[in-house]
Amino acid sequence: MAARLLGLLCLLCLGLSGWALADPPRVEIATPGPHVAPYLPLELMHRLGADRRAGFELSLRYFGGGPLAAKDLLEGNSDFAGLGLPALADVYLDKPELVSIAVITQRPAYVLMVRQALNWTVHGVADLRGRRIGTHTGSKQGKSTARQMAEYLLTGAGVKLDQVNFVHAGQNMADYAAALKSGQVDAIVVNEPAATLLEKQRIAWRLADLHDVQTAKRHLGGRFIYTQLATTRTLLREQPDKARMLVTALRETLAWLASHGPADVTAILGMPDGEETRAWQQYLAVHQGIFSPDGSFTEEGLRNSEAFFKALGRDLPNAGTLRFSDLVDSRWAGRSP
Repeated sequence: MAARLLGLLCLLCLGLSGWALADPPRVEIATPGPHVAPYLPLELMHRLGADRRAGFELSLRYFGGGPLAAKDLLEGNSDFAGLGLPALADVYLDKPELVSIAVITQRPAYVLMVRQALNWTVHGVADLRGRRIGTHTGSKQGKSTARQMAEYLLTGAGVKLDQVNFVHAGQNMADYAAALKSGQVDAIVVNEPAATLLEKQRIAWRLADLHDVQTAKRHLGGRFIYTQLATTRTLLREQPDKARMLVTALRETLAWLASHGPADVTAILGMPDGEETRAWQQYLAVHQGIFSPDGSFTEEGLRNSEAFFKALGRDLPNAGTLRFSDLVDSRWAGRSP
């Protein structure tokens, strides 16, 4: 009897040992990048070890825009996608399978820039009438938030959308610089740190910087949910632990980001000393507040993001009746005023 019990105990110990050594589940996130400021917490997550502590192994799949990341998610190649909430709403009209589970940024982290040669002729957004405007790519399923933001700023300044030409201008600094220098585009909507680098190299100058609290408030009404994490309702039904673990890791990463300085961030990213690293540090020193402190959905942010989307989507079927609260599953991230 004692021998039998000892044998069972050995088997139990071996089983527990095997369980402890088992690899954690892999979570795939499709996202714009790499090194795009509004998605910074996703790049930090693995380097900080927040994914492992939450019980999973993170893998990032990089794309040239949010709608392409959503496409990857819908095709079943990834578990989650990072993209702008208004861009998600655009896709959602045709694919209501999508749902947002956590917020990454609480301000629209975009800069509308004009090529340097036009600094004497362009004084406001209305002066872009007849010009070529560069934005991030979209997909057949929806427009990128960058394209939506450009349209919003232009129409707000009285410029009809058929009075400008939209041009895909890439998703990295080399593409942006080439498009501006060649005159392929006259203005461009970019994220950081590209905006700081374009300015430092005197390739383009800032016409409207929506990182600025007052600028964002003037154009958009206040807090605005920009980047967020989306997934499918099928995954939430069949693998809810993946969403729970991911939100746990995101909240830890956001808390770390809020309590550390720019030099700490670039060190964790392993960035060598150079112009790009200094641009990152300059940007974070001023605008680290764009990131959500805890991943939660604010009612103000949802309200302003919905108003923005509906102002652009008057001609889209069902856009007028869409409520952004229908896009959200906040059981792990939470809601606040």
